[in-house]
Amino acid sequence: MRFNLISLPTSKLSLIKPLATAAFAVIALSGMTSANAKMLFGDTSISGLYGSNYKLVPDETLKTMTLEHASTHTWGGVFFFVDRHQGEEGTNGKDFKETYGELAPKYKLATFDNSFIKQVNLAGQYEFGSNSNNGFSQDNYLVGVGVDLNVPITGMKYASASIYHAFNDDTFSDADDQQITLTYGWEKNNFVVDGYVDYSFNNDDKKDQLHINPQIKYNLQQVLGIDNRLEVGMEYSYWKNKFGSDQTQNAPSALVKYHF
Repeated sequence: MRFNLISLPTSKLSLIKPLATAAFAVIALSGMTSANAKMLFGDTSISGLYGSNYKLVPDETLKTMTLEHASTHTWGGVFFFVDRHQGEEGTNGKDFKETYGELAPKYKLATFDNSFIKQVNLAGQYEFGSNSNNGFSQDNYLVGVGVDLNVPITGMKYASASIYHAFNDDTFSDADDQQITLTYGWEKNNFVVDGYVDYSFNNDDKKDQLHINPQIKYNLQQVLGIDNRLEVGMEYSYWKNKFGSDQTQNAPSALVKYHF
């Protein structure tokens, strides 16, 4: 059974998406511009990846450049990344090129001391992308709630869980669905493991999707005696029913990431 507001009239549904997005943007921007707003943590990085076995991609090989930013503030936090994928020539005679990005702000609603749940957030996410292979494009708006977790594991830097309602708009479907997202980051002795898990479900037009995407890296900063972090390792993408299709992806990629 879906919990996606299907009982509302179509005219009202058409208003929910822009109104929810606008409301979330206003709340987040008010937090960022508040006189009391301070940045508690910030990180910006650029990554290069090369991997194979990417489904729905010509020759199943991709080279990717990623710009990524994460920061926490007294009002909440924001995560942003944009991928630029380059692949082999597709059926249209052109090299495969794809841009995909996400902007995910969160606004702090409540905090708890000495608790497994550290913070409750109003969470939002904007997903955008397009490619040159089949003309696919998407603009999806996700609104929900999330929690930051205090996981009692040595080296665990952060962990969170969120649930969203997704207002989807892509080339092949505009059916809404729900999504559960888990994120995590662990580091010890210069070894780093971080990533996310997305589970999308209740889409009338597509199959449920599960995307598990960890990065396993080693930080060379201390070894090289440099000022900024330089990480090398691998990223692994397991994506069941990629984009709601029958294709399941198992794609390892070599990874280099530099932090500014």
